[in-house]
Amino acid sequence: STITAALSDLLRREGRTLLVDADLGCANAHILHDVHPEHSFANVIAGERAVSEIVTPCGQGLDLLAGGSGIGRLAELEDYELDLIGRGLARIESDYGFTLVDSAAGLSRQTVTFAAACDRTLLVTTPDVTAMTDAYAFLKVFVRLCALHGERRPLPWLVVNRAASVGEASEVAARLQDVTRKFLGQQLEVLGSLPDDRAVFRCTQRRCSVSAGEPGSDLGRALARLGGELRDR
Repeated sequence: STITAALSDLLRREGRTLLVDADLGCANAHILHDVHPEHSFANVIAGERAVSEIVTPCGQGLDLLAGGSGIGRLAELEDYELDLIGRGLARIESDYGFTLVDSAAGLSRQTVTFAAACDRTLLVTTPDVTAMTDAYAFLKVFVRLCALHGERRPLPWLVVNRAASVGEASEVAARLQDVTRKFLGQQLEVLGSLPDDRAVFRCTQRRCSVSAGEPGSDLGRALARLGGELRDR
């Protein structure tokens, strides 16, 4: 969420941007833009609103589709409900230059489905062994889901977050690249790395993204580079 919030604040300067909070049931993207959505995907699933009717403006050039918070039902949607959301997004996506999806962590069907539906996916991990293991597990499930639909999609781009140094980030990336190449037969591309920085805590407390609140911090500058890489590709 920290990375997606920052990227949305960076990309809104380039063109109208839509931020989709796909962490359904535990949504928090609205916090980092200091807005209070009146409606969310919960209203869409309940048949009360269309996707186009739950848009929350977050200032110039940025809109949010809120995921709903504290609603367990949203964490396990049926296929037809996911299709309902997908069709609604398709109707409004052309109104925006960029659409960013802030997905939930883990390997749930919803998480991987949202990831596979995007043009490109960022896989965020940290140097922790458990996080690296989870990242590889996600890649395996992602590849399997795409294969089930007869697709060979490019692997997600890797972002190493909370790195103590560039060297540590490179080591993490190399280990994941090795195992992905060996067992999945594909090359994992690295989009960039982000330093561990208390700016995250300070900006979260102020309900803003790091790009908006502390653009000159180490993390703010790294996020700007990451946004440039993402835009240029």
